[in-house]
Parts: sequence; C-alpha cells; structure tokens
Amino acid sequence: MRPLTTFKLVLKRITDDWKLLLSIFVGITVAASLLAGAPVYIRTLERQGINTAIERADQSYLNIFTYAPYITLSKDELNSTEAAIGGSIDDQISDIYRGRERYLKTPTYLVGTPQNPLTPEQGTRVSRGYMQNMSNLNDHVTWLSGRMASDEVVQTLGGPRLEAVIGDVTANVFDIWTGDVVTFAPSLNDPIRVTMEIVGVLEPADPGEEFWQQNANLFLQPQPLQELPDVGLEIDPDEPPLALFISHEALVEGVGKAYPGSFVSSTWYISVDKKGLTLWSKEFARERLARLEADVTSAMRGAAVLTGIDKLLNDFERRSFFSGVPLLLLLVVMVMTVLYYVSMMVSYLVQSREDDVALLRSRGVTTWQLGRLYALEGLALVVTASVIAPFLALGTVAYAGKLGYFRDITFGETLPVAFHWMPFAVAAGTGLLGLAMFVLPAVIGARSGLVAHKMRSSRPPSVPFFQKFYLDIGLLVVGGLIFWELQSRGQLISGGLFSDVQVNEALLFAPVLLLTVVALLFIRFFPLLVRFISGDSSALIHLMAVASFVTLTLFIMIRELRVDTSVEWIWEVALIGGVAALYYGTNRTESVWNRTAGLVTQGGLIALLIYADMPARDDILFLPTLAFALIVPFQVLFIVLRRLNRFYPVWASMAIWHMARNPLQYSWLVLLLVMVTGLGILATTVGGTLDRSYEERILYEVGSDLRMTGVPTYFAIGNDEIKERFLAIPGVTSISLGLRGGGIVGTTYSGNNFSVLAIEAEEFPYIAWYRDDFSERSLTGVMRALHSGVHAEPIDIPEGAQKLKVWADAEDYYPNMFLWMVVQDRRGVLDTLTLGPMPEPGWTLMETTLPQHLEWPLSLVSVQIYEPVFGPSGTVGEMYLDDIHVEFGNGREPQILDDFEGSSKWTTLATSLISSDVVGVTDDAHVTGRRAGVFKFGKDTDQGIRGFYRSPSGGPVPVVSSASFSKATGAGVGDAIIVNLMGRLVPIRIMDTVDYFPTMDPSRNGFLLMDLDNALRHLNILSPVTTVRPNEIFISEVPGAEEEVHKIALSLAPSRNQVHDRASLVESVRLDPLITAGWKAMALLAIGVILFAATLGYVTYLISFSAQSRSEMGFLQALGLSKRQMGWLLSAEHLVIAALGLLIGTAAGFAMSNIMVASVAVTEQGTPVLPPFVLTTDWSIMGPVYAALVLIFTGSLYWLVRTSSNVDLYEISRIEGE
Repeated sequence: MRPLTTFKLVLKRITDDWKLLLSIFVGITVAASLLAGAPVYIRTLERQGINTAIERADQSYLNIFTYAPYITLSKDELNSTEAAIGGSIDDQISDIYRGRERYLKTPTYLVGTPQNPLTPEQGTRVSRGYMQNMSNLNDHVTWLSGRMASDEVVQTLGGPRLEAVIGDVTANVFDIWTGDVVTFAPSLNDPIRVTMEIVGVLEPADPGEEFWQQNANLFLQPQPLQELPDVGLEIDPDEPPLALFISHEALVEGVGKAYPGSFVSSTWYISVDKKGLTLWSKEFARERLARLEADVTSAMRGAAVLTGIDKLLNDFERRSFFSGVPLLLLLVVMVMTVLYYVSMMVSYLVQSREDDVALLRSRGVTTWQLGRLYALEGLALVVTASVIAPFLALGTVAYAGKLGYFRDITFGETLPVAFHWMPFAVAAGTGLLGLAMFVLPAVIGARSGLVAHKMRSSRPPSVPFFQKFYLDIGLLVVGGLIFWELQSRGQLISGGLFSDVQVNEALLFAPVLLLTVVALLFIRFFPLLVRFISGDSSALIHLMAVASFVTLTLFIMIRELRVDTSVEWIWEVALIGGVAALYYGTNRTESVWNRTAGLVTQGGLIALLIYADMPARDDILFLPTLAFALIVPFQVLFIVLRRLNRFYPVWASMAIWHMARNPLQYSWLVLLLVMVTGLGILATTVGGTLDRSYEERILYEVGSDLRMTGVPTYFAIGNDEIKERFLAIPGVTSISLGLRGGGIVGTTYSGNNFSVLAIEAEEFPYIAWYRDDFSERSLTGVMRALHSGVHAEPIDIPEGAQKLKVWADAEDYYPNMFLWMVVQDRRGVLDTLTLGPMPEPGWTLMETTLPQHLEWPLSLVSVQIYEPVFGPSGTVGEMYLDDIHVEFGNGREPQILDDFEGSSKWTTLATSLISSDVVGVTDDAHVTGRRAGVFKFGKDTDQGIRGFYRSPSGGPVPVVSSASFSKATGAGVGDAIIVNLMGRLVPIRIMDTVDYFPTMDPSRNGFLLMDLDNALRHLNILSPVTTVRPNEIFISEVPGAEEEVHKIALSLAPSRNQVHDRASLVESVRLDPLITAGWKAMALLAIGVILFAATLGYVTYLISFSAQSRSEMGFLQALGLSKRQMGWLLSAEHLVIAALGLLIGTAAGFAMSNIMVASVAVTEQGTPVLPPFVLTTDWSIMGPVYAALVLIFTGSLYWLVRTSSNVDLYEISRIEGE
C-alpha cells in the first residue's frame, strides 16, 4: 500500500467535494471577473461615449476657430499670418485636418445708401455696416442677380471705388439691389470714403452646410450691433448692419490703401476630421490643442483658438464621472453579493468536513498542517480563476456591444476594449482575497477536537458569535453613521480615501452594509417572532414596549426642552409612564378580569396620547408612536395565539419548534436571499429611476417639444408677427411666446434676486410638459390663476379718430413737467404720445395727434406725467383731468373716452415700494358734469415717470409664485407686493403657488409666473424708448417632424445654443453608453448574478439540510408522520424562510434604492436634479426574476421532500448505531 502523500490527500479531498469546490471556484471566478471588468467596462464606455459624441456633434461645433482681431490690412501681414496658421496646423493637428476657410472682416463704418445718403445735410441719423471677405465664397452661393465682385479697384480723389455683393435678406432690409452704389466712411468728417457698386445679390446654396458654419445668418443676416455710436450720431437700435462681400484683392488694395494701418479681424475656420479625432485619446487631444493655441497666440497679437472639442471632452468627462457612480455602486453590491455567496459555500464546505477534521485532529494533525491542506486546495482554485477572469472580463465587455442595448451605438460591432494591465492586477488581488476566504474559516473551525465536535452536533449553539459579541449592533451603529453622513452630504460625491477623485469610496459600501444589518437584525429577532407565533413567549412584545416607552420619553423631552422651557411635556411623559405601569401589571396578573381591565385602560391612555399629538409620517417620532400604538393589539394577539397553539397540526407545530430550536441554521440562507433580492431591487429601481429622471430632466429643461431662447424680435412689430413667422415652419402645430428675465424684491440689489417667466397662459397648457406633483392644481388651473381678477374693460378709441384731447388743470405751475398718454394697438404695440408741457393753473385743453403707424383698434392704457429727474426727487403736486375724448376729421362729433363721473377704474403706477401717489375723482373741480379726475403725486418717480394706467386685471398683476419665493419673501397667496422686474416696478398679487415649473429653478429665492400680455403691458408702459419683447418661444410639433423643425429653428436662431430640442436631447441621452445602455447591460449582469447565487445557494442549503436532518426525518417517519405530513413540514419550514428572506430583501432594497438614488441622481455639476426624481422600478425585469426564484425554490424543495420521504430506516439505525 502506497503512503498517502499531501498531494494525494489534497487531490482526494478535491475529488470527494468537487460539487462544493466547483461552486466556490465559479464564485471566485465571477467575483474576479466583475472586479477585473469594472475599470475595463467604464473605460470602454467612456471611449465609446466620446466616439459617439464626436460622431453626433455638429461639424461646426468640432471645427477649430482661430480668431485674430488685430491684423494689419496689408498683403504682407495677411500672407505671413496665413503661413503661420498653416505651419501650426502641420505641426500639431495634421492627423485631423481636412481643410480651412479664411474670413476677413473690417471694423464698423458709417454707411450711406441711396435712401439715406452719407452727407452732413442729411442729419445725424445714419446706418452702419462693414465689409467682409470669405475664401471660396463663389462656390457656395446662388446668384439671384448679377455676379461675383471682381478684384478691380479704381482709385479716385475721394477714395477707392470697388465692387461688392450683398445677401438677399440684407438687400430687402436696406432696399439695395444690383446697380446701386453705397458709401462707407469711418466718420462723417473723413474725406476718404470707400464707394462700392453692388454687382450681385446672392443667397446661400445650402444655409446649413459646413462652409457657413451651419448657419448662413451669421454672415448674411447679422443682428443689430451692440456697440455704441459716436457722440452726436443717431442710429436705429433695431437696424442690422449692412454687411457686404468684396474680393480679397479689393480689400487689400482698396480699403487697405485708403486707410493705411487699419486693422481687420481674421478668422480661420479649420475643418476637423471626425474619424481621425476618434483615434485620439482625451489627453492627447488636449495636449495638441494646447500646443496649437500656444503657436497661434505667439504668432499673432490678441489671437485666440476656439473649438468645441475642449468643451465636448470636459463635459463628457464630467458627465461620465457622475454617470459612472451608479454603475460603480451597482458593481460593488454585485461583487459583495458574490463574495458573500463564496463565504456561504466555504462555510458549508467546512461544515461538511467537520467529522474528517475532528478525526484528523484526534490523530495528531496540527492546525498548521490543516491550513496547508486548505491553502493547497485554495491555490488550485484561485490561480485558475485569476488567470481566466481577466480574459473573461475583456471578452464579455467587448461582446456586450452586440447586445440590443448597444445596437444603435455600436451598430452591431464589439465595444472598443483596450488591453491594459489593470484587469490582471485586480484579478490577482481578488484571487488573494478568495484564498483568504477559503483558508481562514477552515483553520478557525479546525481548532476543536472530536469530543467538542460531537457535543456541538448534539446541541447546536442557540446564539451565533455575531450576536454573542453584539457585532450586529455594532454594524447597526456604523451603518447609522454612514447613512447620516450620506444624508448630510446628499450624495456620494466628496473627498476620496485614496485620492481627491471626489468619490467617497466608503459610502459605496453603504447598500451592502444596509442589507447585511437588516439580515442580521432579522436573525436576532427571528426566534422571538417564532416563539411569539407559537404562543410560547411574549418577549417580542416586551422588547417592543420597552423600546417605544424609552424612545418616546427621551424624544418628547428633548424636543420640548429645545423649543421652550414649558412643562406641557410632563403630562405626555406621565401618560407614557402610566401605560408602562399598566403594561407591567397586566403581564404580571393571572386574573382574566384584571388583564382585561389593564388592556382596556392601556388602550384608552394610548389613544389619548396619540389624539393629542400624532406625529407626521416624516417625523422622527412616527415609528416609535406606531410601535406604541401596537402594544395592546399585540398583547391581544398573543393571548389568541397561545390559545390556538394546541390546535395547530402536527407538521405546523414541528416546523415552528424546529425553527425556534436552531435559528442559526437559516442565517446564511437569509443573508443570501436578502443580498440577492436587494441587488435586484437596486438594479431595477435605480436604473428605472435614473432612466426616467434623465428623460424628465430634458422635458423640464425644454418645457415643450422645442424651445428657442434669446429669439431676435427686431424683425417683427407685435407678438402676432413673431408667431406667424414660426407657425409657417412645416411641422409646427402651435406656439406660445414667453418672456424670461429677472427681478428684485426689496430695496437692495443683492440677495433678493429671483427669476420671472411670462407666458401666454391660454396656449401654454396645450404645449408644455407638466408633472402632477409640481403643484396641487393641474397646469390648466395654475394658468387660470394668471387670468384671475376683475378684468377691467379697456378704454377703446373709436376707429377714425385723429386727435386725443383732455382738459387739464394743475394745482401749481410745473415748468419741467410734461403730460403723456400711452395707447396700444391690436398687435400689442404701445406708443407714448406727448400732449406738451403742463399748463399754468386753470383748465386747459391739451391735445395730441394719434400716429398713423398704429393698427386699429386702439385703446388708451395710461396717463403719465414726465419730469426729467431720477429717483425720489420729483416735484410733489396735484393735477385734475376731465373729459378725455377724441376728435375726428370728418365732422363727426367728438366722443368721450372717460368723463370721470363714475368710480375711478385707474391704478397708479408703482414708483417705489411705498409710493404715495393716489388717483381718484373729486367734486371740487370739473369742466363738465359734476366730477373730475384727480391725481396726487409724490416725489418718487420711475425713470422720471409718474401716472396711472388701466390695469387689465383691475389692480396688481396676478402672478403664481414658487413655494421657495413665498418662503424667501414671506408673501403668500392673496398678498400684494411691489417687485422690480427688469428695472421696472410692478405691483403683483400672488394668486397661487407651485413647487416646480418647467424651465424654472426654484432654488434660492424662487421664481414668479406671469401672463405675457399683462407683463408686457406693465413693463412697456414706462418705456418710451426701449420696448420689452418676448425672448422665448415654446413650440409644439407634429410627431415625426422633429428633425426638420430642428434644422429650420437652427437656421433662424442666432446661435445653436439657443435651440433646445426635446427629441435630439432625448436621443443623445439614449445613445450615451454610460447612461442607458451601460446601465441596462449591468442590470442584465446583475440578474445573472442573482439567479446564479440564489440557485446554487438555496440548493446547497437544502443539500446540507438534507444531510444533517436525514436521521431526524427518518425517526419522524418511524413515529408515524406520513409522507404528506413530511411534505407540509418541510414546505412550511423552508418556504417560510425563503419568503421572509425575499420579503425583507425587497423592503430593504426599496429603502436602499430610495437613499442611494437621492445620492447619485445629480447633474453634471453635482447639484440635485430638476425635477426631483420619482422612484420607479422596472417590473418587466424584476417580475420574471421573482417568478424564476419561486420556481427554483419550489423545484428544489420538491426534490428535498422526495428525498426525505424515501429514507431507509434500517440504514439510518445502523449508521446511528455505529
């Protein structure tokens, strides 16, 4: 017989226990693969995300813009700068270079046109413009008339004569066409002027092509200039500049020689190759762009290099960081679940070898020798797993690209996985951890001998080691501290343990800690629950009662003493003490009558305390109060259960007895089921919630199908013209105009700022997206509040009227004061008409002519006095008005508009927060009738204006405020206050409040919502020069027309950043692998981990139970239990445990998801998302998981019942006899 060597012994042990060892090997391999694949997966998704973002980005966004504002207009300077740019491109970005165009633009000149010649006799009202040159212009335009400008330059005494071309829109604005001549000059007094003959009118061949930077309006339809004109010149602020194209040679030889030393701005539009850019890493791209900028800025003074590549990389890097946190969180829970599964398998392996180990120990084998045996076994497992895991991780990540989630991103190709040393290092580290988990439990459990093993087998310990040393309570305390930190920080993002990566690594383990603590606490209280159900012990009620008594007493005392020093809390504490005394007496007495009286009295005192002070659901006293209220019902239930326990079936009694006798045997299974169920809830809830949150963030940001901000309105007179222009876009169904701005509450200009949005309240509900939890009322109800009020009838001016007149009388002579009236036409256009200076005391008929440019019908909206002062320095006084009327030029009788005979329906303009102005009627002075209007004005003015107006709401403007605005200002529903909106004082009345509203941020001081017509009326009444117009448009589209509408909107907007398209933003989120596809693939992997761990864990548990309980089951059959009763016994015991594990895991998973979603649902800037997330579980995934687990559990249990019912009683008796 050959001697048994260590190698042979190890091989024999592996052969005997190959099933458990295979389970352990698979678990270690899965854990190592998950950890090794984590950095690979996130890095791969980042690379794929950047590639997708580059491919989807607009070409003009990626192109490089090199801008040099101070280029001397000479041939040498232009050539040298062109050469410098070419050299820099060759040295730094040749890999991604596709070509470039150069754009030259002159400074702003004064312009003389055929309609407005540039002569001193014409006056000081002038137009402005500039000359520009774009390389290869002729290849990208269509000529409506004429041809391209030639290089011909004719030098004259008065300056050069050139040829120029003009865009069709600019030609229409200035009424300039082919053959017309225009003049450019730096100033009116400059003798040298550039004369240009228009030789062609053009339009872009494709306004959205790359040549035009996908927006030809930048060059052909420029917006009005913001720069101020020279002193003494008058301009139309809404008039765009006259932009003309000339040839490069004409620019140098004509303009450059006419004004030697003058500068031009030069812009190079460098086209970037997307495919080449995807081959660059983030670091390499940043380095090359930085070098390009350094080269350009050193070659040209004041030059700058601009590109969207930097922003794209920075934005994506920040977004991927925050998007990767949920993936990292889920990965940690998955890995910990698998490691726990490995620990469970090792535990069962150690348990199955206890007899062999005890025998070896009795034969003199040392602990060191046993440890070496286990280490050799473990090395065989972990080395193989560590070698396989990195390749398995790399392959899985690569082929994940073929999943349906990634189909629209990778087009069926694999993900771009990069070979790196990190997965191998992580796999090796995981292998060492697995080796420790395999060896240490075996060594620790091998320290006892054969006798101790037999004693432990005959009487299993009733208290596990983690309860004996209160480790579960310690974990509870640690978990409470971690979750307190998480709640106080609000998110997982903070300082790290190992670096300043801004992810708090410790908090990533919070979900696992929560699940573990919940499971361990269940194991601690499970025996009490079983004994309570069996009617054997009321210890569970005693524990609940004592905890509620102590908790309520302490919290009530602390809460009341912190608020004030009153003694009202004493009677509440006295009631709790009375209930405690009655509870003690009731449980000590044996008399039925005394016990009944005690229960009734307890119930009365408890009801009295709850009636006096019932805490809210989010109050810290809610749970202790709930436990306090359940004391009496639980006592009654225990009495009933104790009476019923004698009627339980044999199988039920045996199951309860067995669970109560050895609850420790279920600890591994319960922990595993809590882990896997919590993992499933976390994967499907966090994923479903974040998916919905990303979409709703876009809906909240856009507010409708499409929103345009900063819309230019200089082309339109009135809101209807604006709407008509955009309603003409194919696919647009409806439009709601908006006005966005800011306001101030109070008298200071800091700390009281808020936002304001004025919208067309009637149309907005049919266009906007809205969520029911934003406000108590529906969106239609909220908008209806903006129209609430008296709705005063307007003062209509009859059509055909020519003059507007009024009788006026002043209390004193005000030489610097003028009387104004403001009228409005059908388009909402307001015009301020002056009736002249205020007369001396005594009734005087004052008049003004109604302007012809207004469109009927007209209405009188305001009467004002103007005094050229600023702030509270106006003249205090009083004036009387009577019989405001109009006259006609066709002999028609004059018509009274307001005779002031009835009650006054005018409202004073707000000139300060404490304005003393008053408008009303008086009997003291009048021209006709019995009354006249009187206006008493104080010293406060708003831009020198005081007066009164016809409020469309009959008083202050009705508004809806955010709850945060009401909290910050103290103004609630029904309150009227004065606020400063866009530099104008406006009286408002709060009609309703909302918590959130699309496109509005309620943080800080909140926001106000107004009706657009009301807002414009009040804001423009005080604006005789500048007019406030809508600056936003909310657009509703026909389904399927989103892309076409988006393209047209981009062509109309001054900047692409001003177009917010819901469809394109949702699509960008859907195609971001880190947000949607990446999470769904991880959730799918989590489901696989759940099924793997739950199946093998439960089956192993039942196999272990069957091996340990075989004799017990045989003796029960010998005592007369039928197979049917055996089946009910086993089902009641094991299905109850499984159901409790799933139930507790589900509840803990939801609690964990709610906490964790709140910590990871943050924006790219790390702020909480708007709108707040709504917890959403993807039951289409979790439902089948539950079904699969139930099927696995019932199938395994059926096998156990069949096996336990077919035992050989003779064999069992023989084995036991041995």
